[in-house]
Amino acid sequence: MPQPKLTDDELKDIVMNFSAARMKPYLSAANSNHGDAIRICQINTQLCEALYPSLHTLEIALRNTISNVLSVKHGNNWLCNGKIQLESFDQGSVNTALKKCTHHNLNQLIPELSFGFWKSLIEKKYYEIPIWRPFCKQIFKYAKSSDLNIKQIRPKIKNIHWLRNRTFHHEPIWNYLQLNNIHSYIHCFLNWINPKVSAWLREYDRFPQIYQSTSTLLKQMKVYRNKNLPYLH
Repeated sequence: MPQPKLTDDELKDIVMNFSAARMKPYLSAANSNHGDAIRICQINTQLCEALYPSLHTLEIALRNTISNVLSVKHGNNWLCNGKIQLESFDQGSVNTALKKCTHHNLNQLIPELSFGFWKSLIEKKYYEIPIWRPFCKQIFKYAKSSDLNIKQIRPKIKNIHWLRNRTFHHEPIWNYLQLNNIHSYIHCFLNWINPKVSAWLREYDRFPQIYQSTSTLLKQMKVYRNKNLPYLH
């Protein structure tokens, strides 16, 4: 990645447009060198861009698979008919989403619910008996029974959710060494849902190459990166 061909004053102007608060971690990592800070910011954008296909694919595949499985047992209106008692926060999410739907049908409602909502149906202990235990093998149809250990799955899906939110809200992710681990979790879940989806995604998923090239650049710049993630198993 070439160094920006800008004067120091021009680079400072760019930093000001991004706000001092947002650029603080970049400047700190770059020892207040504006050129290096912008370079790290570019790396962060590249990583976010490269993660979008896998995060996008998992979110769509997971929410539709969960809904399809639960619809068979509890009807197409399972989100609203009370056959699954939702936790109060999640019920509030459904109520808010319903207000955005002109017709209260599943096709409109599902996309209005955040990834966090679908993540909760898997990892919250509240749903272990009504959803996880009876339906996990149907949701993750191609997983081995030994794979479906909820204690091992919880930190993985929490880290995916954490990365999804940071990526989609333009937050720093460059400073975590284990991004490639989370990326592998995404493909793991997709393989459990349907290996064909994961294989299709790999045909255009550029994250492994981008992660390797940007990691090399950050190493050359002697930038510190955190070895830990928020949720570890």
